Amino acid sequence: MTVEKVLPEIVKRLVAAAQPEEIILFGSLARGEGRPDSDIDLLVIETEPFGPERSRLVEIGRLEAALGRLPHATDLLIYSRDEIKKWKDSPHHVIGRALREGTVLYARH
Repeated sequence: MTVEKVLPEIVKRLVAAAQPEEIILFGSLARGEGRPDSDIDLLVIETEPFGPERSRLVEIGRLEAALGRLPHATDLLIYSRDEIKKWKDSPHHVIGRALREGTVLYARH
């Protein structure tokens, strides 16, 4: 199954599991440099912050479980809206890079 065919299913599963604000494809696929073995890099932006009461690792595990087995490797980066605001203009943070080169696959209205 091609990446183009699997992306809508990935978005559907992530939205059902997390109700994110946005899902952004970044990396080689977003730049048009993807190969058949390229992984799918996704930035998932959530409303609630991470901290002592909310573990990012637990959330990543939960969303990976919601995705299940896929024909392509998927890397999820999950950040809160506050973290996005803090790092969006950074030339060296992955958030800044993902926002500059990325393609929005889903945006909650």
